[in-house]
Amino acid sequence: MTLQESYESLLRPYKDRNEFDLNYPISYKPYVGIIDNNTNQSISLDLPFVSQASSTGPVRAARKIIKPLVTKPQTMYQRNVYSDLEFKEYLDWANLKQLVSSLLHSFATDYFKLLLNQPFEIATLLLQIGSFHDHVSINSRAIADDSDSDSDNDYFTREDDSPHKLRESHIERAPRLSHSKNIPRRPVGDLIEPESLNMLDIVSSLISKEGPRGIFKAVNTSFLINSLQYTLRSWVSGLISGILGIPDPLYVEMIHSPNANLSLVVSLGSDIITGLLLAQLTLIRMKFIVTNSTKGTRSFRQIIWTLPRFFLISPPKELIIPNLITNTVKALTVHYPTYLLTVVWQMNRYNSIPLYNSLVFVLKAVGVFLKLPFETLYNRAQVNYLLTSDSLPATMKLSPEEMCVKFGGYHGYLSTLYYIFTGSKPVDYGSSSFKESVVVEIEDANETNKGYEALVRGWKIQLVRLSSRFILNLLEQESSSSERL
Repeated sequence: MTLQESYESLLRPYKDRNEFDLNYPISYKPYVGIIDNNTNQSISLDLPFVSQASSTGPVRAARKIIKPLVTKPQTMYQRNVYSDLEFKEYLDWANLKQLVSSLLHSFATDYFKLLLNQPFEIATLLLQIGSFHDHVSINSRAIADDSDSDSDNDYFTREDDSPHKLRESHIERAPRLSHSKNIPRRPVGDLIEPESLNMLDIVSSLISKEGPRGIFKAVNTSFLINSLQYTLRSWVSGLISGILGIPDPLYVEMIHSPNANLSLVVSLGSDIITGLLLAQLTLIRMKFIVTNSTKGTRSFRQIIWTLPRFFLISPPKELIIPNLITNTVKALTVHYPTYLLTVVWQMNRYNSIPLYNSLVFVLKAVGVFLKLPFETLYNRAQVNYLLTSDSLPATMKLSPEEMCVKFGGYHGYLSTLYYIFTGSKPVDYGSSSFKESVVVEIEDANETNKGYEALVRGWKIQLVRLSSRFILNLLEQESSSSERL
């Protein structure tokens, strides 16, 4: 008796291999094969080839079998190919109608979701890349400085006009650095003027400045990029998983994979590669969002036709590192919670539904606060590249006059974190005068889009999405369990 047989007999002592499947027409016996319980012989003896061989001899039977294969191989090959294609199913009206209706339903659902989500995406992105100031305090300071300047001028004017002037003063007075002409006033023109940094105020200011079109900027471009992203990720994931010999993690859950580590690597790699391939298209989407809806080229098709060959599949060199870091962090926040729960902690949605869903919600909520700072840095790097790059085609370049917000600046990948957190910007004392440097410091003192909250703009709407998905998943699982009962 082998080790496996002894282990099975220990677990199931009531089992007798010789009498296990006797009530069925056929059964399996170890080391024998599949037998017919009526005749107690192997079912292979009932095959026509074997019966013919037993009646006419093995040599003659083999010749009869090989003869049609040799004489008409092409006919049999063509018949098998066309029978496998099953053209009738492809041309069947019911199947075709079901396919078209499924595609239209998916298109309408995804587009409607994007349409509802686009205003909040635009507001989040503008908060991440924009610079906003406390205009009330700036204007009040400017009015106070104007009053002080007028009173000083009146004093010296009266002193000069006095007939009892003893001597003329030749002291050179330093220019007033806080004069109103050097302090930024309330923005005018095409820049939005939100009352606060609340997301609803940003949306309201966009509507008041650009109309309803302002909150739906780049919606068609975003839908196209999302469709391409899903398609490319499917192709890359299927290609890599086929090479590695594992199921495609995009369609097979990690818990069912024979190698969960490779499935995690494939999921991360497909997201990172897809992000690099779509780097140029996301630049077009960024330009459409940060510019005023009434300025510049707004046609995605027109921009695409003016680009050089192979331009879309070559990511900008200046954005490769920010792109890789951002997409890696985002992919980890999406895929690693599932890997941690199912592989490391040995939990799944089937044996512990409430605990599993709760832990997924907590881990993804933590992931929101981890990925948003990197998204902010990457978005600022994209805007800075659109403003300063000389290698971009003319249709993709961006000018400050076209933007709907004042750009917060980009000063290097890691340095920008510090300047966003402090609400300041680097000052080059060698190329600018002392007067201009102090004016920059006065302006930064009124910067309101700063601190840690400036690094995680959009966390509220992200948590609302997670909560909605969490509740919907619970309701769906509750309904499916009640149907089974």
